[in-house]
This record gives sequence, C-alpha cells and structure tokens, in this order.
Amino acid sequence: EMGDANALFAEAVRAVVHRWTALNLAVHNDWGNGGCSEKRDQMIVEICSGFSAKKNVDPSEVEEFLDQFLLSQFNTEADDESPYEVSHLICRLNVLIHAGDIATAQGLLSSPVASLDKCVAELGAESDLEGDSSGDEGDDGDIMEEPAEPETVQVTAEQQADLDDG
Repeated sequence: EMGDANALFAEAVRAVVHRWTALNLAVHNDWGNGGCSEKRDQMIVEICSGFSAKKNVDPSEVEEFLDQFLLSQFNTEADDESPYEVSHLICRLNVLIHAGDIATAQGLLSSPVASLDKCVAELGAESDLEGDSSGDEGDDGDIMEEPAEPETVQVTAEQQADLDDG
C-alpha cells in the first residue's frame, strides 16, 4: 500500500512541477545553461525523497528548497509567489494521497492552478520574452527588433536643409 501511495505521490509531484510556469520558462529558455529538463527531473526526485524521509514535511521547507533549487540550478528567482503555491499544493497532495483520498488529490491535479498560469498570461506568448520582461509597454519594443524597416518621417525640404547643415 505504502509503495502505491509513494508512486502516486511521485506522479502528482511530476504533474505539479511540469505545470509550474516559472520553472517551465526557466527550462524553455535554458536559464540553467544546459541539461534543464534533467534538472527539472532531479528536482522531482529530490522533492519525493524529502517526503519519503519524513512523515510531516512543512510547506515552508519545500518552498525554501524550490527557491534554492531555482537559484542554484537555473540562476533565477520566482518573485510571483509560485514557490509558495507549489509547495503548499505538493504538501496537500502528499497528505491526501497517503490518507487514501485519491479522488480529492486527482481533483486538485485536474483543476488549473491559477497562480501557475498567471505569468504566462502576463508575458503573452513565450516567443516575446526576448528583451523586456515587463510587458507593459505594448508594442514599443518592436521598433528596436526590426532595424530593417526604420520608421519613415516626412521631412520638408527646408527641414532637410537644416539637418544637412548639421
């Protein structure tokens, strides 16, 4: 029975980690300088072994682990509260699965976790991540990205003469 619960918990952790936007961005953009999906798998293994070593794991311990892992392996910090959300969800799933409440655990996994999807919505399409990360400026950045088409400005002959004089 315990083995089944551990296997289910490992699957649950994998599902949560693979839905974690901040981590997915780090993997997608190779912030870990290579081996990113392996590092994500390593994170899953370490989370699971942490839980198998202790009966009661505090969410703050998991959160601290996630923060440290992001920093050490992906040179990034999630400032969107997502490590908090992810750690609490993982701890909740651990309790439910080991209590045999698989249905509730599956329900938690099937419902979208809003906070995990927030930063993708804010960033828009992932392909727009180059350069500015604030995303508030609308399309201002496009001029910089397309030097092939400079903005044309209508100049009168008189203004052009002034420009030529320098």
